[in-house]
Amino acid sequence: MTCLICGTLYQSSATWSKLFIYELDSSTCKRCFAKFEISKSTIDFTDFLDTPYEGAVDSVFCLYTYNELMKEFLHQYKFLQDVALAKVFAGNLHKVLQKKEGIVVPIPMHPEKLKLRTFSQVDELLNAAQIPFQQVLTKTTSDSQGKKTKKERLKTTNLFEVISTIEAANYILFDDIYTTGATIHHAAKILKDAGAKRVDAITLIKG
Repeated sequence: MTCLICGTLYQSSATWSKLFIYELDSSTCKRCFAKFEISKSTIDFTDFLDTPYEGAVDSVFCLYTYNELMKEFLHQYKFLQDVALAKVFAGNLHKVLQKKEGIVVPIPMHPEKLKLRTFSQVDELLNAAQIPFQQVLTKTTSDSQGKKTKKERLKTTNLFEVISTIEAANYILFDDIYTTGATIHHAAKILKDAGAKRVDAITLIKG
């Protein structure tokens, strides 16, 4: 097999879990995959106290940290449109999301940005991980949130809208990266205002 990160040939090692349990392959050699750092960060919601977003998110779990290799991965995947890289974390995302009970909701892209990028990086991560999800939100602004401070992001109104009936159930928001947390809190508040019982969030990366 050819490693999606470094391009070298490697042989996928056989394990007992691969023999007896269906396991998604990362299509990445061990040397490259070992360079991704597991996130040990604890998400602090202090900045959201005494704001309209207090209590919107019940928990956040991030799989990896934003190190140099992850930075290169994101650039190649998102901006150079190398959609095949969605397979790299498919196995670990599948394991994490499969353990959670709830309706998985990807953070959506604005339609204009989706046309430019040609694919939704968040949706493709879930597709590669073979996790079913529901599109219940739409993004209402094409403004780049990455260039704004947390205060500026929180002041943004109507970042998302509900486009489907929200059940009195548990929802799991999924995004590629958690930085200030404003995007996740915006989406979670919309879901809870519409009737969601609980909203957790899982992201691939902690920025």
